[in-house]
Amino acid sequence: MYFVIVKEISTGKIVDKVELSTSGNQIDNLLTQASIARKQFANLYLPERYAITFEEADNWEQLQTKFNETSGNGKVFTMIGSHSAFLMINILTMIIGTVLLFIFLIIRLLYNPFLFIIGIIILFAYCFFDSKRWLRHGIQMVKIDEGGITIFQGSKMQSTRIEKKNITEINVFKKLNRKIVNILLCGYVDSSIPGVAFFSGPKVKITNDAFNNNEFNVFIQKAEELARR
Repeated sequence: MYFVIVKEISTGKIVDKVELSTSGNQIDNLLTQASIARKQFANLYLPERYAITFEEADNWEQLQTKFNETSGNGKVFTMIGSHSAFLMINILTMIIGTVLLFIFLIIRLLYNPFLFIIGIIILFAYCFFDSKRWLRHGIQMVKIDEGGITIFQGSKMQSTRIEKKNITEINVFKKLNRKIVNILLCGYVDSSIPGVAFFSGPKVKITNDAFNNNEFNVFIQKAEELARR
């Protein structure tokens, strides 16, 4: 089952939701329904206070349990990744990549069906293995409390604790619509060359690929506040 939900960022609690139908052409139908539901919720809820996400679960009760177990108490900020949202990003990447590939082959006067099909297969393989990689090793959930940051990775939700005292800097940069946060541990970033960053020491990288954009912005704010304390 698939849902578009509205979650209060400060508490992690679900305040509204809509279940999506999976009849007909499933992918196209889900994308259309999800887009309509997001726009409707966006008109009702302030983006600064609420996150709108696309979620998959066996049933509504399972989704409720998931968010109730991870909702904060005001002192703990919890950000939960969505495999469905990550998958939708890969689908959009596939569509955009296919269009760009077609345009490139036309401009270079190299278009032929064989090259086009090979290009599509490569794009599909990349998106497929990228999704599998995120499920097995990607960051599924992040918690920030007064003492540090806890990261949960992979299907087994293995946790890694980053204590506040070990955080020397929070580096944030944007690449197109992708936001990347580097949590530097006992190291620093050298940005003396414009457009190039050199990192010293270990770091943890978190991207917004599987997270709600507004919620990710709050995560950045809270991570920077934690590092300044």
